[in-house]
Amino acid sequence: MSRYHDMPEGVPVGNGHRISPADFLLMAGFLAYRAPLASADARAAARRILDAVLCAAAAHGFADSAALESMMASAEKSADVRSLAEQASAAVGDTFAYMQVIRGAGVALEADPYTLIT
Repeated sequence: MSRYHDMPEGVPVGNGHRISPADFLLMAGFLAYRAPLASADARAAARRILDAVLCAAAAHGFADSAALESMMASAEKSADVRSLAEQASAAVGDTFAYMQVIRGAGVALEADPYTLIT
């Protein structure tokens, strides 16, 4: 467990709302693959998040990154895709570790409370 285990759980998405890392990963997949009206910057950031999270998950033993990405690219909505997103997110670690991966991908979230930690 991170030394920041007392930090709020979930990825901040604005207005005080948080979603699970798995939901955030699935949202990034939607933006990267299935949101043609999203800005090019949003799609590029989502792509960087996908690449970084799936790479970090693989580095921690998650073996199904390619399958998960393929499911997201084809807009599959199933218990399997949800389960794989949860497994990938869990492999990355707690919320603090997940946010570090996102920041490492060059993506800053306006509502990221961890940017205040030194």
